[in-house]
Amino acid sequence: MRAAAPTALALLALACTPSPRDPAPAPPPSPPAAAEAPPRPTCARRAAGPAPAPLDATHAGSGVALANLGGRTLAFVADEDDAALHTVDIDARAALARTPLAGRPAQVIVLGDGRVVASLRDRALLEVLEPVGPAAPLQRRCLVPVASEPVGLAMTPDRATLLVASRWGHALTSLATADLRRTGELPLARDPSAVVASSDGRRAFVSHAVGGRISVVTLGEGGAPTGARELSTDGVERRAPRSTSKLAKPFPRSSSGPSRKVPFDFEDGTPFQMRRPTVSVDRRGSQGFALARAASGAVFAPIALVDPGPATGAGGYGSALVHTVIEHIAVVDAMGERADVPPVSAHLGLRGCRLPRAAAIEPGDDVLLVACLGHDEVIAYDARAQIPGKPQRTGSAREREIFRARVGAGPTAIAVDGARRRAVVFSRFDGALTILPAARDPEPTAIGASGKELAGELPVIPLPRASRLDEQRAEGQRLFHAAGGRRVAFDGRACASCHPDGRDDALTWSTPEGPRQTPMLMGRLQGTAPYGWEGGKKDLESHFARTMSRLAGTGLSAKERDALFAYLRGMDPPAEAAVLTAEERAALVAAPAGAGEAATAETAAAAAGARAALAARGDEIFHAREAGCSSCHVGDELTTDGARHDVRSATRFETERSFETPSLRFVGRSAPYYHDGRYPTLLALVEGVDGSMGHTAHLSAGDRRALVAYLESL
Repeated sequence: MRAAAPTALALLALACTPSPRDPAPAPPPSPPAAAEAPPRPTCARRAAGPAPAPLDATHAGSGVALANLGGRTLAFVADEDDAALHTVDIDARAALARTPLAGRPAQVIVLGDGRVVASLRDRALLEVLEPVGPAAPLQRRCLVPVASEPVGLAMTPDRATLLVASRWGHALTSLATADLRRTGELPLARDPSAVVASSDGRRAFVSHAVGGRISVVTLGEGGAPTGARELSTDGVERRAPRSTSKLAKPFPRSSSGPSRKVPFDFEDGTPFQMRRPTVSVDRRGSQGFALARAASGAVFAPIALVDPGPATGAGGYGSALVHTVIEHIAVVDAMGERADVPPVSAHLGLRGCRLPRAAAIEPGDDVLLVACLGHDEVIAYDARAQIPGKPQRTGSAREREIFRARVGAGPTAIAVDGARRRAVVFSRFDGALTILPAARDPEPTAIGASGKELAGELPVIPLPRASRLDEQRAEGQRLFHAAGGRRVAFDGRACASCHPDGRDDALTWSTPEGPRQTPMLMGRLQGTAPYGWEGGKKDLESHFARTMSRLAGTGLSAKERDALFAYLRGMDPPAEAAVLTAEERAALVAAPAGAGEAATAETAAAAAGARAALAARGDEIFHAREAGCSSCHVGDELTTDGARHDVRSATRFETERSFETPSLRFVGRSAPYYHDGRYPTLLALVEGVDGSMGHTAHLSAGDRRALVAYLESL
């Protein structure tokens, strides 16, 4: 952990360096000709004959990509748990082929010429493949290095540029689709997730899994990202104040003035009536994993709106007064000027979509389909929503809902076949596809008489997996994402509501002890006892029991708890750069050997070297006696000394003065910082803690940047 990690610039240098490959035997050259150079890896399409034609008019990637080949509708499914790409005939409802990949795919997209690209989130690679027959596994054409943890994929409308959003590497990369040559890369705020290009190709919209923002990225020549600005997805809830009256009974209308109906389902989803005045509650945007662009150019972002509670006392984290997380859909206009998050007056209580993970739009009827992880549902919304710039109204996602459909466990991807007005949903935990209607009038499947749920059985296609999670970890995966019940939290939150993908939500919650930032779990459970900011629990079991008590959940059995721990302990951080086998290195794409590309590679290598040298200097500072950093963050893993320290960070809202030393594993990717999240960046932290937590005032500005570079490399 002490060595500086390779950066995206180093990957660029690697991409522009030809990979060694044994040349095919050649006849002796005629004198005085030189020996023939080894062939260069290429991403170009090779197969003759018809190619799959992509069906997504918005050119956005997903865990499922639909294409037409010879009148057949094929689905290419990125199965992360199986590290494979499945080819499925949707019309025949049959799985045709399984293609093992070089890593675990997050999304897949079909290029204009029929090649298929998968983002391998665990190996910092794209894998480019080509179908050679409907029932045959795809053939690899090349591997392309990109920034760490590539997830979101999209093409510009002219299909000339592929955009890649890398979550761990917090970057947006552009590549020319013809040869997958890198044309640009832009750093973004933490945890970029989904990406979609505007209908005119001048902008890209990028959602962020945490942080409550959407990045609007300007695309320059060749689709290269040149700059970004951020739109907030934070919102306001209009909430009726608490009353001493029994909540289960509606308040009568007042004869002295109008009353306002506020549907609010505190216990079981039953609406009741409350009288004005209402109070405004600021909510933070979260769970920004999905984007979908309508034909109008408007971009829809299903999110969760979170109330973490007041900074001055106990509230959001364990409050039994309100539903802490509610569903919503933010809308960005075609020009990317602003995000529309109107005041929210109603929500669905335990039935709200707390973990939206994928979205797609059926263009004919303007139906927005959202896959809700944890609820195992797909919800269809009216996409003819208010566009920013018009007068705001008070509303909610509930008012836009058309119907709901039950699908398999763990829906994480969705794709729409507009010509057939149907959608294909991938349920990751079950390893199956579900086909459902994508229309305002979902005939022949009728909406049930009990509400908006689709009645009848929907077609399901199981996928032939060759590998899967073991039984215990699979159970833990389901439990970690289970939302809508009361076992984990009284208000239906899941573990993933605060720890998406086992990480943190970038929020600071109010608790009885004071404001507390959400810690990262991935990679920080082993060797980091005691647990909690106060270090009050010596083992994970007792800390978990305390958390369940705080959240007023009904609890899990010991077997279920152990399954949850097994799932969390099995989480590995994404690789900074792929360690390649000989076969993979031979398939690594190399940019054309032009003067411009060579200069870019040289510049990237120099920048990567400078960054490594800066981090090495920061390593020396961190372990120097004068700085005192390593006196608490001990060992090569820089985890914790297991002790509590009063670093004079407590405020008047704290019940404790001392705090346990936190782990520094992956600290560069878990902003904000301190127990109460007071420092937005590592540099602000380094500059703000002199004398209370190490000594930094004596450092020059350059040495402080070096220290930050070292911390970011951990």
